[in-house]
Amino acid sequence: MIYLIITTSINNKIGIINEIQRKNRYIECINHLLKLNKNDSNIKPIIVENNGLRSTFLDEFNCDICYTENNFTNYHHKGENELLDIKKIIHIYNIKDDDIIIKITGRYKLLNLNFINLIKSYNYDVFIKFFNVCTKKYIYDDCVLGLFAIKCKYLKEFKYNFVKSPECEFADYIRKNIDNKKIKEIFELNLECCFADNLNFLIV
Repeated sequence: MIYLIITTSINNKIGIINEIQRKNRYIECINHLLKLNKNDSNIKPIIVENNGLRSTFLDEFNCDICYTENNFTNYHHKGENELLDIKKIIHIYNIKDDDIIIKITGRYKLLNLNFINLIKSYNYDVFIKFFNVCTKKYIYDDCVLGLFAIKCKYLKEFKYNFVKSPECEFADYIRKNIDNKKIKEIFELNLECCFADNLNFLIV
């Protein structure tokens, strides 16, 4: 089974605070993603939002949604809030160790199905792009956290140490815990990122 976890946080505490822009971007990207996958019964999309149970515009999407309270706590970086959201979904849906989880940031737009089709066609434990979005260069121990796919068992075991950036710590974990033959390095995610810090766009 493949689970598509769409991470969202309507009330952001970091970066530019623009509620209208953030809402519109979520609606645009999630609508586009769900339309891309509308005929695929083998992929279960789930939206997770971390500012508490309430009614929001996310309820209008035609897929499951789960609200957590993980944004109420301030951690060293927002990667921890997001990881806790993902682990909550794993628990609620009793996702099996060898099930694949595709994680995508809800404000990022998947431009086509190339990445998902790759996951469905090949048997790897992780599909990931090792890359630094600031330098826009390949880095061995850095990665794009906005979109990746991985077997559930690795996410269940992963914890941040808050020593390096979340991207570097996750990349380190992948390199050290997954056989290189089971790692599929992606060079083109075809993902349009919109960074919260400055609202700049980058296709990776």
